[in-house]
This record gives sequence, structure tokens and C-alpha cells, in this order.
Amino acid sequence: MGNQKTTKVKQQYYIPLEVKEGTIITKEYEEAPRTWSKIGNRRVRTILIPATEEQYKAYMQPEWKEDKRQQRLVEKRKKREKAQAEHRDDSSVQGWDTPVSFERLCETEYGFLEKTGQAGLEEILEKEELLEALHRELAKLEELDQTILQMVINGSSEAAIGQEVGLSQKGVNKRKHRLLEQLRERLEDYR
Repeated sequence: MGNQKTTKVKQQYYIPLEVKEGTIITKEYEEAPRTWSKIGNRRVRTILIPATEEQYKAYMQPEWKEDKRQQRLVEKRKKREKAQAEHRDDSSVQGWDTPVSFERLCETEYGFLEKTGQAGLEEILEKEELLEALHRELAKLEELDQTILQMVINGSSEAAIGQEVGLSQKGVNKRKHRLLEQLRERLEDYR
């Protein structure tokens, strides 16, 4: 009983290739049996092509995501229909395809509901103006300063930035803080 060996059977993976009019099939798969497989939400006639686990997952991942998205849409639609049947307004089940009256849009500031914490139209326009001003100010900076800020945004450490631009870590730190302070001052009108 102590010397029993368990053998692990390696799982074989197959990628379903849909067979329809115009599908080009190589000679090695001409005689392969056709089976019904599910691709996404559709059942289709396929040939099963042997693949590695990595190939299988890379091929099927988008299909799985789309299938899950479709399932969520169906669930949301059912909840919405149930809420409508009960004559109650449930904004949590409203989707992009939910019809909305013009009056309802005006009440919620054109779809930006306050209770969700989303900004109103005026606040969005202010943020867009701020972003435009920020882009203008960033374009005025020296190339070295732009590089430092870009690397900071990408999450690089000050030591890594220093090696890239030829400054010490302390020099990068001082320059970064000076740049951020300058940007704050220049964009003071947009706060």
C-alpha cells in the first residue's frame, strides 16, 4: 500500500475550428470527425484541433469573456423587466439600452447621477479645461523635465529615473517637487 504510485494523466486541449462553407481545411484534418461545439454563445459544427494549454487559453479567453458579458446582460435585462413589471424605478438595473425620457435626463443632469458621485456637465467641462491647460504647461517644459514626469507617472523609482537622466536620486527628488509646485502655481486659476 505504501509503494503505490499515482500517475498524473496529462489533459489534452483542443481548439474548436468552425466548419462552414468556405472554411479551408488542411489535408491532415479533412477526414477529422465533425462535432458540435459551443463557441461563445453559439453551437456550431467544428473540427477539434489539438493544442497546448497556453494556446487553448489564449484562444478561448476572449470567448469566455464575451460569454460572461452576455450572461450579465441577460441577468440585467431580466432584473429590469421585473422592476418594470412591478412599476418601480430601479436605476441599478438601467443599461445603455434603457429608454430614458428627456425630462429624466434633465432631472439627472443629462445622465450624470449625483447619488453615484459622478460629476455634472459643468464640472466635466471644468475638468476638460484643466486638462487642456495641463497639456499646454507640460508642453512648455524642458525635455529633461518631461522625461522625469513621464517616468514618475509610469511608476519608476527616483533612483531609476536618476540613472536614466543622469542625475542623483536626491536631484531627481528636488527637481520633481519643484516641477509639481510650478505646475500647481500655473494651474491655480483652474481649481
